[in-house]
Amino acid sequence: MYLILRPKAKLADSVACFQEAGLRALGCGLIETVALPDAAALLPALFEFNPDLVVVTSTVAADLYINALTHSQTSSLVFIAVGASTAKRLSSRHTQVVQARPSNSEGILASISHLKIKNPKVAILKGKGGRNLIIDTLSANSIALKEFDLYERILLKEPYYTAHFEANDIQCIIATSTEIIDAAYNFFAHDWLSKCQWIVVSKRLKQHLSALGAKHIFTSNGATDSHLIAAANQVKGTQHE
Repeated sequence: MYLILRPKAKLADSVACFQEAGLRALGCGLIETVALPDAAALLPALFEFNPDLVVVTSTVAADLYINALTHSQTSSLVFIAVGASTAKRLSSRHTQVVQARPSNSEGILASISHLKIKNPKVAILKGKGGRNLIIDTLSANSIALKEFDLYERILLKEPYYTAHFEANDIQCIIATSTEIIDAAYNFFAHDWLSKCQWIVVSKRLKQHLSALGAKHIFTSNGATDSHLIAAANQVKGTQHE
């Protein structure tokens, strides 16, 4: 059985996708996302900055941005979206949406480079404390940059489970962010976590997880449910289940 570690709001959809693909899975929510007060004042600050590119790092950030728009508001801004779901949300209101490939910080940086905009001004709509690789890389290249922290991740006092499980039921754990990995190591037994097979969504997460002691780590080609299901099937094949 696969244990999916994702923010609480995303668990049900992910578990349903796995089950529809014929994979036994349950979800565990260790964090949830909460909008910050500044999210309500996003648009004036964004338009004042007048960016050439707007990077949107999650569906949560995309939803907060779209909710701030009036029905008639449009713009000629170019958006870079992390993931198909984020791109789909932005495309409902904008025509110039580029989906980062792969769907991670490295993919965002590659997309910015491929657009070949000279000295672009880049706005990043994200969660508090996230995406340091993007910020550090753009700053090192003297690119004008403004961060908009629209939400924060809150550690739940008690994990939320979509179903009961025993540790021995779990053959593989799936994690989509360093925050979730850290939350898991703060809650579950380290020995159990480190012995489990893991699927993570980038080399950076693999390095982070390896430093915590995990030995069996597979990297997927992206963070969408379809990418994770493909990775799960590959892991399943190697385990001869």
